[in-house]
Amino acid sequence: MKPSTRSCDGDGDLAHRLKEVQHRVEVLETRLNTLMKGVDEVKVSVEVPRVILERRPVYVKVSERELLGRIILLALDGFLDDWKSAGAVASELLRRGWAPKDFKYVRPILEQLVSLGILERVKGYKRGKGRRARWLYRSSPELPRRVEVRDELR
Repeated sequence: MKPSTRSCDGDGDLAHRLKEVQHRVEVLETRLNTLMKGVDEVKVSVEVPRVILERRPVYVKVSERELLGRIILLALDGFLDDWKSAGAVASELLRRGWAPKDFKYVRPILEQLVSLGILERVKGYKRGKGRRARWLYRSSPELPRRVEVRDELR
């Protein structure tokens, strides 16, 4: 059925249009009832994707002669049980006679250990003028599970 293009000026036209719409609704209900005969229930299924993250350990072999290994030893010895700055770590390395060739490598190594989950870091604030933010580091609770020390005999 095509919709009427006539204008609805009078009550007769309005009544006629109303009967036409009522007839269309009845026809649609009849068609729907015919389609639904024999259908007890309607089920709708939706697929929901499930993400599976696979974690595989990556083994990194580090020597105690390297700066990375020496900072891990500091953590294992308990030096990094409390929050320490990169400068405090560098001072402790110097005190133990493990001074690196250049202290500019200490901070990147600390960042690498954070990314490996061996250390944690938070932003601390320096007292005094400027109140400049600085990173503080400490051993992760996962340290004993993530680091295995093997003594190499020659």
